[in-house]
Amino acid sequence: MQINKDKDEKEVIKKTILDYYHEGHVKSDPELYEKILHDKWKFFFFDKEGQFRIVNKEEYMSWYDPKNVNENLTWNTEFYNIDVTGNNAAVKLKIENEEVGYIDYFNLMKIDGKWWIVHKLSHSIK
Repeated sequence: MQINKDKDEKEVIKKTILDYYHEGHVKSDPELYEKILHDKWKFFFFDKEGQFRIVNKEEYMSWYDPKNVNENLTWNTEFYNIDVTGNNAAVKLKIENEEVGYIDYFNLMKIDGKWWIVHKLSHSIK
């Protein structure tokens, strides 16, 4: 049954994002992103000056360092939508803490049995 398979895949995707993307933010740990961001991953966004930017995985991961984590922040991730079609998926979520917040859109692909984030769009809400 495709409906049950898609439901199961949605749960796998949700757990993967929480275990690696959410926790990567909580711990400011690029090693966690390494486990979920595909090597060809790209991040599309407008920076604080309103300039359109595209960042690769290496640059994105360089922004994070566990030595700089603020343990006083409480991170929350809320899923709005997870849509699965075969080996492709799209996710919309909100991730935030007391200082920052984003609406993120992910495109994922299941490659060799594992879900990878291949693209990210993000909109700052704080």
